[in-house]
Amino acid sequence: MASVSSTSSLGNTSLRGFGGMVSGIDRDEIIEQMTLGTTTKITNAKGDITKLQWKQEAYRSLSDKIIGLSDNYGSFTSPSSLVDPTLFAKSIITTHGSDKSKNYVTATGTSDLLDNVSISAVRQLATSTVQQSETRNGTLKTTLNDLDQTKFESSNLMNTSLDFGLFNSTTTEWTDKYSFVFPPSYTKTNADGTTETVDISDYYYASTPAEFKELATKLNEALKYSNAKVNNEEISKVIKFSYDETTGKMGIKEIGNGMGEYRISLTSTALKGLGYDTSKGGSVIKLEDYNNNLSNIADHAVTRRDAIDGLTNATVTFNYNGSQKNVTMLTQAEADKIRAITKDSEGLSQETKDKLSALDKETDRDKLKEMATKLGINLEALNKKLHGSDAAETALTEDEIKSAITDKYLAPEKMKILQEGLQSRLNQAFGTDNVIAELGNDGTLQFRTNDATSSVSISGGSGSTLWNLGVGAGASTKVNLKGTLSQDVLGIDLADEKYKDGLVINGVKIDGITKDTSISDILSKINNSKAGVKATYVDATGQFMLVSSETGKGREINLESTLAQELFGGDPKNGAKKTDGQDAIIDVSYGNGVTVSMNRASNTFNLEGLSVTVSGVFGGEWKETVPETDKDGNEIKDENGNTVMKKEWVGNTADTVTFTAKADVDKVTERVKSFIEAFNELATEVNTQLTSRPDKSYGPLTEEQKAEMDETSIENWENKAKQGLLYSDTIIRDLSGDIQSVMVKLMNSGVNYQDLEKIGITYSEDYKDGGKLIFDETKFRAAMESDPQLASDIFTGGGSVSKGLTKIVEDTLTPYATRYASRNPNGMGGSYGRLVEEAGSEKAPSTLSNNFIYKQIEEMNKRITELQSKLKTQQDRYIKQFSSMESLISQMNSQSSWLSQITG
Repeated sequence: MASVSSTSSLGNTSLRGFGGMVSGIDRDEIIEQMTLGTTTKITNAKGDITKLQWKQEAYRSLSDKIIGLSDNYGSFTSPSSLVDPTLFAKSIITTHGSDKSKNYVTATGTSDLLDNVSISAVRQLATSTVQQSETRNGTLKTTLNDLDQTKFESSNLMNTSLDFGLFNSTTTEWTDKYSFVFPPSYTKTNADGTTETVDISDYYYASTPAEFKELATKLNEALKYSNAKVNNEEISKVIKFSYDETTGKMGIKEIGNGMGEYRISLTSTALKGLGYDTSKGGSVIKLEDYNNNLSNIADHAVTRRDAIDGLTNATVTFNYNGSQKNVTMLTQAEADKIRAITKDSEGLSQETKDKLSALDKETDRDKLKEMATKLGINLEALNKKLHGSDAAETALTEDEIKSAITDKYLAPEKMKILQEGLQSRLNQAFGTDNVIAELGNDGTLQFRTNDATSSVSISGGSGSTLWNLGVGAGASTKVNLKGTLSQDVLGIDLADEKYKDGLVINGVKIDGITKDTSISDILSKINNSKAGVKATYVDATGQFMLVSSETGKGREINLESTLAQELFGGDPKNGAKKTDGQDAIIDVSYGNGVTVSMNRASNTFNLEGLSVTVSGVFGGEWKETVPETDKDGNEIKDENGNTVMKKEWVGNTADTVTFTAKADVDKVTERVKSFIEAFNELATEVNTQLTSRPDKSYGPLTEEQKAEMDETSIENWENKAKQGLLYSDTIIRDLSGDIQSVMVKLMNSGVNYQDLEKIGITYSEDYKDGGKLIFDETKFRAAMESDPQLASDIFTGGGSVSKGLTKIVEDTLTPYATRYASRNPNGMGGSYGRLVEEAGSEKAPSTLSNNFIYKQIEEMNKRITELQSKLKTQQDRYIKQFSSMESLISQMNSQSSWLSQITG
């Protein structure tokens, strides 16, 4: 395709359609011809700009490749660098020894003594200092001991939702709404950036004004950390829960600037529990309406019913050594059986029968009252319940007192039915007597395991069921990591004065620990502190453990507060102990009978340039020889009265570990291959740009010409038009010559051609290749196997080679393009290279508007602006002249018509 049709750039101007209406002359065509000289200049200038832009792209393509070569292969920090001699070194270390010993040693790096050094034994490994607490095994205790007196409480708020947001009263639609779920817990972010889980489930069972006030505080904090937003505004910054101790109402108030647009949905399940009268109707509630229709929250937040009814068919999720099963607390049949028990029931224990018999015979009122008090019966409350709050104390009859005492005597019998039924279901779930349900000395239901290494925990269940059992999710026979310090197994009350110093380990106080902080969060705070230890809880043994962060002898763990001592220390008879860290002891042989025994604080250490890691003991064993004696020659006894024997190391040279090394041939080969491909790609592009002649039949297309062509035709045309833009360009000619000189420079640097051939690198003899290098991968791999040092010297310099190929290529190309102007001293600021000065580069952003071609384009744009202004002036002048002509012709036509009329 050598030509396209030409369309005037003025073929669709405002001139069209206005001239020649009287004269019939094509005014616009004439004006276009009269201004053709100016429009041609504009078109040509635009074409010249396009050519400059294409030329700029061609320069930048080359400069990008040059800078890419430097970035990728000439920088020590690049993952594909070829300038670091260690890349070519024998860095893959293989260990040799017995099947046992060679697997206990790994090594990396390089060493000049690799053939001489070996490890004949590892006598002991480096270990950390370990502080173990006493064993925290026990029973999982509930608070349930009386099915008659206990009221089963259900929260009407926990896990319910409150939907609130913005409501459009005109369209009766929510424009934005957020559903806030009343959570059992929430994650709090502390000032130091750490997080902790705050359990607030207990607060939903509030009964006093102080407890409800605290519930409001916790709900506001939960709302804050939920990051809830409505209309891009954080809800916690606009509203808050507020408890009024005078009225007992849980209100929701606006804070800050407020919004005055918040509504609460009547579909919210939490409204009833908050004390709102849901009978008011309507689709949504204004905050004002909500607050005006509240009653005392204490009458609504918790539902209280009979414990037997509450536990019937309720399930709890038990976890025994990782196995989880849902277990029914009380079946309907068991509930009916419990309700049917009276003092006359068959099957009562003899102890209960004896107590009831004695009770029947007792007639002394004072003794009855004394018996009731010992059993924990609140006679005042009983009197109020049976006779009213104003009744005299004497209103309570002896029979009523006896009835209350009878219920207490029968409580264990009823609990026994619960316990026995529960035990049968636990046996079915986990095997007979693996998890034991039993009644404690106080009649309280509790759980334990037969095996001290096993544990049983409660991992789930309805919130109300767990609450009424007096346990939380995670309660365990061992430590519940989700629980707090006050849990039964630990029994630590931070309010006690003895804990005033907090948790101090190795002189570091662990901040942010409160009564609500979970054990898991406490361990996390220790691990993130500067105490120099890592803390954990070992469930298998039921022990807390502190491990020094560093291995080796002398690593101390000091428990410097009462809380630290109770949590991580304890009685040695119950398993508490401290094991001091020790150094690794390694026997290193240097040959010729020279063996050195080294003590190292870490199991990873430097050995003559190698980084060696040992993971097991080998090369001999410790044997007891003769008794240890004190300075007076007396035998030393241990705490059990046994003689302490000396131990000596008896070596076994059959386990000696030796090393061999080889270079990472695959890694180096791929990197060198990639480098040469990138270099050849540059050489080819430079040679193509230099030798491709331009075809003057093709030039930049105008917009009108492009409109007549499809995309493929445009692309093909422009590819031909771009060809030869840099033909015989001075900069490109110099660059091509320098690329072809790389091999000569390498020879001058001390490399002989035979060595290059040995590692598979030669120079293309075809002059049309423009200086390309030939790479024989097979030869290069063979050279890396046999003589990696030769490859290293050729690429990085070394030995008799003063400058390696990688550096020579970079130095050769830097004068043409570089990311760092200081590498080309040229005046005070240096130069980014000839190509970059000519066309700029995105890799040197400051040059994008500071290069020769950019300035040329700016000047040409100014020229086009001047020509366009000139064209408009010409067009305006000619239009004015043609308009005058049209007016005169019109007048003449009118006169002619008039003359014709009067002359008949």
